[in-house]
Amino acid sequence: MTLLLKSVWRNALKSGQLNNHTLRSTSFSSVSVADTLAKTPDNIMMTIKTAPTTSEVLATVQANLAVLTHRHMLQALRSLFELQKTSKYNKDMDTDAIIKDPTFGVLCQNFKKHARALEVNETIEAIKVLSFLKVPADSLILQTMLQMIRCNINTLNTQQIMFVHFLLSQFDGKNHLVDALKLALPLAFQIHLPLELDNQDLFLLRDMLIYCCSHDLPDRCINNVVTGLLLHDQAISPQMSKSIIWALCQINCTEQTFPTRTQLLHKCCDILTQSIDSLAYDDVLRTAARLKGRILEKHPEFYHQQLMDAIANYVINNDVEFEKGLLVARVLSRIAHTHLSLMEYLCQKAASDPDTLSNARTNIIFGFVNCLANNNYTPDPDQWDELRKQISANPILNATNATLPWTKLCLEMASLGHYEDRLLNRVFSKEFLNEYLARENNTLDYLQLLTLYEAVRTFYSEEYELPQNILERAKDMYPVHSLNGVLVEHLTKGLGGPEYVAKNVVLPNGIVLDVVLAVKGGYPLELPPISSTLKLPIEKLNIPQGAIVICVMNFNQGCFSMNSNRLRGPFRLILDILEKQGYATVAFNVNDWLSSPAHERTPYLMREIGYKCGEMGLKLSAT
Repeated sequence: MTLLLKSVWRNALKSGQLNNHTLRSTSFSSVSVADTLAKTPDNIMMTIKTAPTTSEVLATVQANLAVLTHRHMLQALRSLFELQKTSKYNKDMDTDAIIKDPTFGVLCQNFKKHARALEVNETIEAIKVLSFLKVPADSLILQTMLQMIRCNINTLNTQQIMFVHFLLSQFDGKNHLVDALKLALPLAFQIHLPLELDNQDLFLLRDMLIYCCSHDLPDRCINNVVTGLLLHDQAISPQMSKSIIWALCQINCTEQTFPTRTQLLHKCCDILTQSIDSLAYDDVLRTAARLKGRILEKHPEFYHQQLMDAIANYVINNDVEFEKGLLVARVLSRIAHTHLSLMEYLCQKAASDPDTLSNARTNIIFGFVNCLANNNYTPDPDQWDELRKQISANPILNATNATLPWTKLCLEMASLGHYEDRLLNRVFSKEFLNEYLARENNTLDYLQLLTLYEAVRTFYSEEYELPQNILERAKDMYPVHSLNGVLVEHLTKGLGGPEYVAKNVVLPNGIVLDVVLAVKGGYPLELPPISSTLKLPIEKLNIPQGAIVICVMNFNQGCFSMNSNRLRGPFRLILDILEKQGYATVAFNVNDWLSSPAHERTPYLMREIGYKCGEMGLKLSAT
């Protein structure tokens, strides 16, 4: 590892090393002055410490430059930092004035000469002050301080390494020495970690975990810190839990591979669930957003239902304003976590002020409708009428920007029973369709358009038309579920034979029914034998009049809420269309069904079909 560190320096710093003679040269007069001052009360140090303004600090430096030691100069930098940090005025302008002051340049020039006399902590403090004052990383004073860090990198402890790395991240622009240090510090940290890991120091363990996760350190380093943190599971505070969750969101926490990481993640989620109200709103939102990101990357271990419920309740319990509450709701909506009380709260907030939605920005309108649709939530009629008026009054709906997801918005509105003629006229216009469907990978666009078209004609108005070529292409693109064969096998067992079921049956409107059976008088009817085809038109089944067509639709997990068996609005709309057009539908979660024991799958399907028949006054009698 030491050879690796040396290689980093050798490759990155060939032209950046300081002359050792310069670093080691020491002014004998300065040492003499230092010895003299040590024997007498240091009035200069006291004057610098108690100076009320930055200008007085610099004036003191200017007046006593000849007798200042490196400790005086470091105190001057420290005083500039403290005064600037507590300044009530424009800090950027004040900071700019300080570093442009000729006396500050002289201070830095003289301080640089004493770099060899600095202890490591003093060097780090100097870098902190210079960074805060926005001194450029390529300035001579900072290059000198960074070279001192480079020379002493193996003597830094883990806490110093973490702090120096943080300071380096504050510098703007590219600098080869800064970049080289950023590469070398994690390697040095990796060497020191086993020696300095203190399982009794909870705060140090937290900081170590954050550093390990942020800089992609080896798994053994992370796992050792995680094990130490698990020893304190009863002492971890909500704030610390938040920090640990944020850190773990940067690494792999798959339970099969890293069970202790998953254990720590879930423990911290449990703690936050109980104490979520102790966090600030911004921290709650960021926690939800970070977990959402990992969940969307197909890492289910980051989904914690109770924490998501607690986050939603945080908005309600703390009376969070509408737009901030909607941000939380949108995060939950993205991972399909349903929380009807949150939606009710947001609807009440919006309805209480007539300007909430009527003057809302584009992302607010689109986000609000999306949350309602994904939660499959429609407010009570009076409240919904008010919200619809506000939405209709928003001038955003007059916009003609084709890059906005107008079709998706109309489809989500349709799932809520709301139709906007001006939007429908635009979405079904040839000009819009030519631009909208010109995009690559547009299968989803066609499917949304077909579903919207059928919903509008079924529930609203038959005046709207799609061009025939687009309609036919959308029907052709309607997908066939890959697991329909498994479904047929189990229904065949339950109904008494394969002659009672047909799969991949396509309706005249283009929607594909996963499995179809016909029932008359409570008994399933035999269907004509059909040679296997990808899509079977329902007309070929010759279903007799008076028979009830039952469609079994197996939806994937993504069509349902994560925390309930509740279909999301646009998918429930498909069932509504089928029911309205005379087809009885049975919908279920195919992922849940396949995860159940094999001997329970057929009885489950038969029960669901039996319930549907019972709703129509029939008792299913399978042979």
